Amino acid sequence: MRLLKTRAKRPVRWNSVRRSFCTGLLVTGASLAGFSNSADAQVTLGFDRVAEARALNTEVVRQPDLWMMECQIKPVRMIWVDKKDPETGEIQKEEVWYLAWRAIRRPLSGRTEEDADPVNDLDPLPGPRKFVPQFTLITYDNPNSEIPTQILPDEIIPEALKKIQKIERKGTYLNSVDVVQDVPDPTAADAETQKWIWGVATWRGVDPDTDFFKILINGCTNGYEVRTAADGSRQVWRKVVELKFYRPGDRFDPNLKEFQYASEARWVMQPDSGNPTSSDVTLGQIQP
Repeated sequence: MRLLKTRAKRPVRWNSVRRSFCTGLLVTGASLAGFSNSADAQVTLGFDRVAEARALNTEVVRQPDLWMMECQIKPVRMIWVDKKDPETGEIQKEEVWYLAWRAIRRPLSGRTEEDADPVNDLDPLPGPRKFVPQFTLITYDNPNSEIPTQILPDEIIPEALKKIQKIERKGTYLNSVDVVQDVPDPTAADAETQKWIWGVATWRGVDPDTDFFKILINGCTNGYEVRTAADGSRQVWRKVVELKFYRPGDRFDPNLKEFQYASEARWVMQPDSGNPTSSDVTLGQIQP
């Protein structure tokens, strides 16, 4: 007689808010799946979430040197890498989450390169003219409040990058340090040669019980605005890309197919305070 194997289940910790949220998302799970064999997936090479380079007229007028990248993103995936204990020398498997992406600078509507030069060199706008993408993964339990449980900047994990390159194959993926470069010249969407920049963000130590999370991508534009708080203080808010996910799995049998989109890629305004804090990441406002 062959015995059927069973696996332990973690205690159910879903509240009513999360149950109803996941139920609605699961209904459309097939259409939101991040990796498919459809013709569309073949055309996009798996980059099926796009933050287009679009700016409001007020942004273009206010910021003469404004530039933006079009960001294309694949779904979050996971791999396992060998991790050596520095004390015992024992090799263990470590779970690493990663996000493959590519970006290209697009010309902004109604803008020529001559118009992009700052009008007053004596009054420079904040921030270097560099493409320096930064990726932050924020986990939370309640999709309504989005109160963070973890705030994780991406890490450079060389052993993970080697495996990711073999998995993704198309393109040469750079980590978030090697990808830093001068802001490229704009490339029209109908240009014969598309000057894509390929990259990957990696995270270790993500809570295996995570059900909801989002990723903020900073540095894909130099767009910003200065806001005045109630106390009269002034703060810089920068334009970042936001993408939300949900993961209806558990720690006992992790699988990359568990990662599902919970939103489109979109631009939001975020307080410029260095690494996000619990209060910062709940203040993001959608950019029209």
